[in-house]
Amino acid sequence: MLTRTEGIVLKSQKYGEADLIVTYLTSDRGIINAFAKSPRKTKSRFGSSLEPLTHAKISLWGKEQSLPKITQADIISSFHPIRENYNDFVNISKLAEILISLMPAGIPNSRLFSFFLNILNTVKESEEESNDALHLITRIRLLAAIGYAPRLKGCGRCGKESLDFYPDSGTTLCNKCAVTPETAGKPFMRINNKVIHFYMHSIEWPINISHRLKPSHQTLTELSGVLDKHLTYLLSSKLRSSGFTAGANRPRVRASH
Repeated sequence: MLTRTEGIVLKSQKYGEADLIVTYLTSDRGIINAFAKSPRKTKSRFGSSLEPLTHAKISLWGKEQSLPKITQADIISSFHPIRENYNDFVNISKLAEILISLMPAGIPNSRLFSFFLNILNTVKESEEESNDALHLITRIRLLAAIGYAPRLKGCGRCGKESLDFYPDSGTTLCNKCAVTPETAGKPFMRINNKVIHFYMHSIEWPINISHRLKPSHQTLTELSGVLDKHLTYLLSSKLRSSGFTAGANRPRVRASH
């Protein structure tokens, strides 16, 4: 059976000597895996269409329940400026890894597809000297969109104000609620009101105007640490793409179009 859809490449992995298994976020089928025959043998346009983050119209042959074969892929946007910028690519790779790790395959979600595409366009078009704040905001917004954002405003059990975030609970807890048998003695992270303020604005403001938010370096560092601990608990391990973050502060070089 031949089907057509739009997809964004989240990941591709080698299969055999020349083939690939490509993971897409699609507009009408959610996250899917598809088989690409021999794209690594040639630098054809077909091979280019399977590069990470490429947005393309794709044709698939095979049953939905099996691994369909990619018979055609026409590039809509390659997003090569993101791939050519180390910092941008590492941070967007984190988003792709979050999606693959936390979202079940084959569940249609057109709003999530549009949301992720909007993120790619926003990062691509950014004129900011540093996109560190933007990348943190997109991570927060993605977690909120898929229902895994931590709760930082008010105790997650009683609503009382609290600055103590418990990663294994995914929320801040007040002193009273934190002494329950299942929580007592577990590690927490002390945050501050500036972190909470930036976090709430990150969720509420549209991404395309998020550049107006100007958090301090300390706020970015502290909130990034909170999200890393939260994700490590959710995934039972650190994001693999986090291993590349150490070099992600290289100067931004905009690719020529």
